[in-house]
Amino acid sequence: MNVTNQVLQQKEVLSPEWLHIHDGRTVSYGAQQLWYTDKRKRLSGCGPTAASNLLWYLKATRPELCSGFYDGDGTDQSGMLRFMEEVWHDVTPGIFGMSRASSFIKGVLSYAAKKDISLKARLLKVPLLVRRRPGKKEALDFLRSAFTDNLPIAFLNLSNGGVRNLDSWHWVTLVSIREDMQAMIYDQGCKKMIDLGQWLAAPGLGGAFVVLEPDK
Repeated sequence: MNVTNQVLQQKEVLSPEWLHIHDGRTVSYGAQQLWYTDKRKRLSGCGPTAASNLLWYLKATRPELCSGFYDGDGTDQSGMLRFMEEVWHDVTPGIFGMSRASSFIKGVLSYAAKKDISLKARLLKVPLLVRRRPGKKEALDFLRSAFTDNLPIAFLNLSNGGVRNLDSWHWVTLVSIREDMQAMIYDQGCKKMIDLGQWLAAPGLGGAFVVLEPDK
């Protein structure tokens, strides 16, 4: 029997190294909510942490439009933590975290406005009912479009749908997607490959995908 090896096409951000954060000894893949010094922020800070990743990436890759976001170095842990503390003031979780994409978007647009930067958001909602969710093609097209434009994605999942290496009620940062819906996330300093196809099809509470870009 002849077996044909299929090369799976992958879309990804062009400069993931901007999200590789150094502390002098190790590299963290994206910011970590555990860096916050306040206990409440460490427990509920995944939303503002993901927002910080997206905003820093815009600043690093689009300095002509987004340099005003921050005057520090987000590839250094102490520098990124200072940025995370700034972002927290606008992207502020409630007592149970940040469970709505609308709150995430409202917060980041507020932060950007204070910096005199105009942003807009792309949003793909994933409802609770599986039959109302976007299909694989719609989701894949949305994610690929963001990566084609060199934009990372904030991913909210309210329950992990049986994807064992994905925490429930959590925001992470997506940096690549393959056509078989295997996606690379940055989560708590680690790189993880997760099965988004399984997540979309599994019963659960749903979530959302959010992309930020300059509103030229």
